[in-house]
Amino acid sequence: MDNQKSNDGSARDLGREGAGSSMGKDMGASHQPGSTGNSGMTGSNSVIDKAKDMAKDLSKDLSAGASDLHKTIDKAADAAQPVVDRLASSAHAGVDKVSGALSGATRSVDEKSRQLVDAASKFADTGREYVRSSPATSVLVALGAGFILSKIFGGRR
Repeated sequence: MDNQKSNDGSARDLGREGAGSSMGKDMGASHQPGSTGNSGMTGSNSVIDKAKDMAKDLSKDLSAGASDLHKTIDKAADAAQPVVDRLASSAHAGVDKVSGALSGATRSVDEKSRQLVDAASKFADTGREYVRSSPATSVLVALGAGFILSKIFGGRR
């Protein structure tokens, strides 16, 4: 039985089991035979000490957990770094390959366009020479080509 005061301070509850503060009992600070002095103060001090100990333990657990999380994150980052490096080098190689292909295609298109311009220039020069050498034949060929094109592309009315 505890010798603690009840919550309402009446003397009639002093001898009853469960009367008064039960905080000391909950934390294992019940009145032991042979304990000294005021058991309420001893129970109160032990509760505070136990609460402090629990807070310290919790703090240690939290800092240890945070440290473990930091280590896990660092480990994941270290593991991901080679993969990222390989992806970056593959991307650079792909860009270089595409750039080289486009550069080759650009050179090829430039060469073909120069050849086409040269061929058109030669054809125009040849056509001018033919018209100068035989103008009548050139006019008849132009009339025939115009008539045929008008029949092909012209609408029927």
